[in-house]
Amino acid sequence: MMYGRIYKCQFESITVAAAQDLFQIKGATGKMCGIRRVSLGLGDVTLPSSQALVLRARFLPATVTDGNGTAHTPTKTDPGDAAASFTAIRNSTTPATSSNTAVILEEWGPHILSGHDFWFPKPPPIGPSESFVYELLNTPSGTVKLSCTVEVEEIGG
Repeated sequence: MMYGRIYKCQFESITVAAAQDLFQIKGATGKMCGIRRVSLGLGDVTLPSSQALVLRARFLPATVTDGNGTAHTPTKTDPGDAAASFTAIRNSTTPATSSNTAVILEEWGPHILSGHDFWFPKPPPIGPSESFVYELLNTPSGTVKLSCTVEVEEIGG
């Protein structure tokens, strides 16, 4: 178990119309990150078409090429903590890749109406030059607004 600073990477009510890396968490020099939790749910009061979501968590070792998403500033859960050292990218429709073999940590297939909330029993560690990716592997049918959270624990430095 790690004991560090806890940060959240979140987006709310973003229209998702393609398969994508919902979040990519990039390790920082001199620090280690543990991914504690991932969650995804509806971000709108309008119900979308009934469908399954295909979600996956992957670890990308070695040299990582980032996805094409938007830079995201992690939120501190304790106002007295320093800003996060790791970086995050959200909603990349071109997925992040690694020069080494990616490791699939978990895969899920929840119904869109039930959403997804998963706490890692042992947080996967992410070091410098490595990344964690929470992915939506299928293209949603119809207009779908989603909200997503990745909770990260950072130690070191």
